Amino acid sequence: MLASIINFSTNEAPFLHQCIEEAMHFSCQVVVVVADHLFDGTPENRALLQSIYASHPEVQFIEYEWSKTNFYGSHSPHYWHNINRLIGTHFLKKEVEDVLFLDVDEIVEGRRFASFLKNFPLADCVAIRLACYWYFREEKYRAKEIEDTPLLVSRKALHYDAIMHPEERAGTFHLLEGKKERLVTGEDNLPMIHHYSWVRNKEALLRKVQCWGHRGERDWEALIEKEFAKEFLGKDFVHGYDFIEVEPYLKPATYALSNKKSDNVTFLNTRDIHKIDLALRFGT
Repeated sequence: MLASIINFSTNEAPFLHQCIEEAMHFSCQVVVVVADHLFDGTPENRALLQSIYASHPEVQFIEYEWSKTNFYGSHSPHYWHNINRLIGTHFLKKEVEDVLFLDVDEIVEGRRFASFLKNFPLADCVAIRLACYWYFREEKYRAKEIEDTPLLVSRKALHYDAIMHPEERAGTFHLLEGKKERLVTGEDNLPMIHHYSWVRNKEALLRKVQCWGHRGERDWEALIEKEFAKEFLGKDFVHGYDFIEVEPYLKPATYALSNKKSDNVTFLNTRDIHKIDLALRFGT
C-alpha cells in the first residue's frame, strides 16, 4: 500500500486542493505536514489553516510547533523541509509499504499514476525519482527540460540519515541502498507530475523566497524584481530553461477563512518532535 506525505505552508495554498485530490486516486493515506510558523519565523495564517483543515476531512494534517531556539531551530533552512518528511513518516499507518514524498506544488496526474502503479515493478526498487514537467510564472509556460524531484521510496529502506540528508529528496535517493531508477515516466513515456513551484505572481514569489529553504543561495529577490520588470521572454532565471506554451493542467483553489475546529489535525509541540526524532534515529 502507498501513502503520500505532502510538505505544505499557506504560501502554497492555491496548489493544495488539487494536490490532495489527485493523490487520493492512488494513496491509502494522505498526510499533510505544516508548521505553525513559516520557516522565517512568521506566524502562519491561523484562519486559513483552520479553513483548509475543515475543507479536507479525508486528510490527516500534522501541525507542529516551530521554534527558533529549540534544539532543531539552529539548523540550516533546508532542515525544515526534512523535518516535515520525518514527522509525516512517523504517522504512517502500519500497512503502508511505499511512500511518495511530494511538495504541495507538485501535482500528480492521479488516474494515470494509479494505472502506472498497477504495472510498474515497484517491489524491485528501493526508490524511484519521478519525471515531472516544470513551470514558470504562469501555469501555461512549461519548460522543455524534464526534472525528477518527486520521490517514491520503499518504507522499509528508509532510515533517519536518508530522510534528513542536507540535499533533501535527492540526498535521500542517493543514500538508499538497492535498485533505483531516475526520470521514471508513465506508460506512455511522458511525465505524470506537474511542478509549479515558480508559478506565482511577483508578490507571492517574493514571499516564497523570503522563507524558502534555499533562500541563502542567490539574491532571489533581486532576480524576481528584474524578471517582473518585463514580459516573460521564454527563459527562466532559476535554471535557464526554454519554454513552450501549453494548456494549463493546474486548477488553483481558494479557501474562505474560517475559525471552525476540525478533528483531522494532530498538534505537536517541540517535545513531541524531539521524541519523534529520537524514535526514528535510535529506535527509542
